[in-house]
Parts: sequence; structure tokens; C-alpha cells
Amino acid sequence: MPVIFRFKGFEIRFWYRFEEKRRHVHALNDDANVKIWLEPEIEIASIKGNINESMLKEILREVKRNEQLCNDAWNRYLGK
Repeated sequence: MPVIFRFKGFEIRFWYRFEEKRRHVHALNDDANVKIWLEPEIEIASIKGNINESMLKEILREVKRNEQLCNDAWNRYLGK
């Protein structure tokens, strides 16, 4: 699925599954998969793997900074 942007070794991307309609992105690297809700507000949904609190905060801040880019990619991919 599409990579929206990269940040400090993480790919910020999404994949769409029909059972999960709520907008979200994943921050992925070799060690972690962080699911981040885009709605109703940007927040951590789940964490799998090994990632420290400081990096979580940085990723969340970067997703907030790129919120429009994330939403535009979602809309473009899903044709909305």
C-alpha cells in the first residue's frame, strides 16, 4: 500500500481493510508497527514491537504536521 512519507527510519503508510473503515496510518520500521488514528483526532491506536516513548511522541507530532497529506492520500487511494 502507499507510502505517504518517511520519518527517521519509519515509513508512514496505510493499508485499507474492509472491516476497518476509520482513517488511520501505520508508522513502520523493522522493529515496530504503530497504528495511528486520523479521526476523530490523531492519536495512537496500537503499538506492536519495540519503540520508545520519545520516538512515539515524535512520530505522532510528525503525523499531525502532515495530517492533510495523510488524508489526501487516503482519499486518493480510496477514490473519495
